[in-house]
Amino acid sequence: MKKKDRIFTIKKLILDHSIATQQELMDYLKKENIQTTQATLSRDIKELNLIKVTQLDRTTKYTFFHDTFIEKSLYYRLEKALHNYAVSISCVHFFVTLFVKPTHPRIIASLMDELKIPAIAGTIASFDTCLIILNTEQEAQLLCACLSDIILEKSNDDLEKKLAPLFQKSFT
Repeated sequence: MKKKDRIFTIKKLILDHSIATQQELMDYLKKENIQTTQATLSRDIKELNLIKVTQLDRTTKYTFFHDTFIEKSLYYRLEKALHNYAVSISCVHFFVTLFVKPTHPRIIASLMDELKIPAIAGTIASFDTCLIILNTEQEAQLLCACLSDIILEKSNDDLEKKLAPLFQKSFT
């Protein structure tokens, strides 16, 4: 098992499950057919900047350090901007086009850029349109579906989790 594969699996597990201990994380890794030592797992946790946070029910779980302070607010701000300014969305090939209330596309383009999603090659904002250029058609379709659900208020799912596949180096 390559380190990058193990790290990717740990990231996915942390996003998908409430994991409170290293032993629990090791158990999830075993279910994914990944064997590792406690020492290696400790180094991975440190490298990923995982921290334990206390939830409302007073239980703890691992989360990414940056999620607790920075990135969550970006996802929240993006969701609010989409709710407040987006009118419609379409996807053609590698492009996702957001039609937005006049003078507001730059807000959405800026938030998308701040998220630093590797699947996004760039954004362009005009008077009432935000064009998001992705690396593949499949990535564009996924982003379009995620943002469409928010605009149409069809989903209460966590945007961060829905967009997680777009952070992978090679999208499949």
